[in-house]
Amino acid sequence: MNRQRLPVVLAAAALLVAVLSATPNGIAGSAVRVALFAKNAAKVGGIAASKKPKAGKLLPLGKNGKFPASVLPVAVRGPAGPAGPEGARGPAGSAGPQGSQGIQGLRGFKGATGPAGPQGTTGLQGAVGPPGGFGLLNLGRATVSRVTLDAGGAHSSVTAGADGFPLVAVFDDAAKSLVVVHCNDAACSSKTSTTVDASVADVGRYPSVTIGSDGLGLIGYVDATSGALKAAHCTNVACTASTRTAIVSSGTVVQDYTSATVGLDGFGLIAYVDNGQLRVAHCSNVLCSAATSNPIDSTTTAYASLAIGADGLPLVSYFDSGNADLKVAHCADALCASVGGTTLDSTGTVGLYTSLTIGSDGLGLISYRSVSGGLNVAHCSDVACSAASTHTVDAGIKGEYSAITLGVDGLGVISYYDGSGGSQDLKVAHCADVLCDAATSVAVDTPGNVGWSTSITVGADGLPFVSYRDVDGLQVKGLHCPNVFCVPYLRRR
Repeated sequence: MNRQRLPVVLAAAALLVAVLSATPNGIAGSAVRVALFAKNAAKVGGIAASKKPKAGKLLPLGKNGKFPASVLPVAVRGPAGPAGPEGARGPAGSAGPQGSQGIQGLRGFKGATGPAGPQGTTGLQGAVGPPGGFGLLNLGRATVSRVTLDAGGAHSSVTAGADGFPLVAVFDDAAKSLVVVHCNDAACSSKTSTTVDASVADVGRYPSVTIGSDGLGLIGYVDATSGALKAAHCTNVACTASTRTAIVSSGTVVQDYTSATVGLDGFGLIAYVDNGQLRVAHCSNVLCSAATSNPIDSTTTAYASLAIGADGLPLVSYFDSGNADLKVAHCADALCASVGGTTLDSTGTVGLYTSLTIGSDGLGLISYRSVSGGLNVAHCSDVACSAASTHTVDAGIKGEYSAITLGVDGLGVISYYDGSGGSQDLKVAHCADVLCDAATSVAVDTPGNVGWSTSITVGADGLPFVSYRDVDGLQVKGLHCPNVFCVPYLRRR
């Protein structure tokens, strides 16, 4: 039973006993009053109750069934127990947002230099720079020097190599093969000679050499055995090794002059005659291992010479043997797929042994033979050479085997054969002006019959070098001029 209700229960029981007792009225009334509050109703076991804690009094429980905190003894905190073992690590929480970038730290000290790496491979040889140390006219006082380039040689072509020294392609008539001679100095006082093509019984006729865009020799020539046009590409400056390809195998390429140059695209161009028709082969790559061929003129032609004009397009001079005229063709594109032709000179039989260069004014300059006039020069009036002024430079039975180049003074220099009378000499003419309407000429080799198949270039020393055939000596020779006029022992006064 709930102790809080105990006094109430006791009082009710006492009242019930008083009512049920049969007593007189007086006695009963007194008894009822006494029974209304039993003297021990507020006690338990004789101990009275109190709502507040007092000595000797019972204290009732609170509504929460517990004694008030005020009567409970104050707890005394004991010493802390030993730490328990560490619990298992909980799962990682999600990453918080990235903080802002901190300020840049101080630059560290420079580290030690690492060891040098291995040396790289040697690059391609660069082009030779312009010659230095020479006056404009280079008026040397020495005499001409002459050397044998190839014993047994016939046709030849010379250019200045990437090292500035003469590089000569020769058809060796004795061996019927193509030979390349590389000079080790400007005068070719020493040289190396290499057989480039002896693959068939008769190969290497009418060679033409130029320097490719890679700085190495490129030679066009005729394979007389197969009736083909071939190209040889040197693999080094001295051309001691090369690759060779038949780029036109028609079987009808004739034994006539070829002419090689390099176009604006860096690929070789070779003019040649196939079954009487002038054509130009355009190499498909630097090696000229393949080519496309386009016709230039459908008439019977000969003596072609090819150069790149100031407009970057090929220009070809040639002899129209059907009409006995000097003609020129200007290509409209790098491949010469489209051309325009012009007759420059039709006075008599003219246009034999043509040779073309580009003058210092950017216009074509052509040397050629007139049967009645001798050595003539045509100066183009425009880049396409749609017209030209013509001039006789050396009259007589002269002008055969002519070759023209540009001297360091910007004027034309011409090598040619003088066959008039009993001369049969090699001569060199120096133009007096850009038009070459006049020139000085000098015989530079006279003993015997000399001066066929000439070719001329200017070396790194700024002086002309001529390759030519010594007919009596059955050889190809080289001649080095001492000055731009090629005059021996030149004196100013």
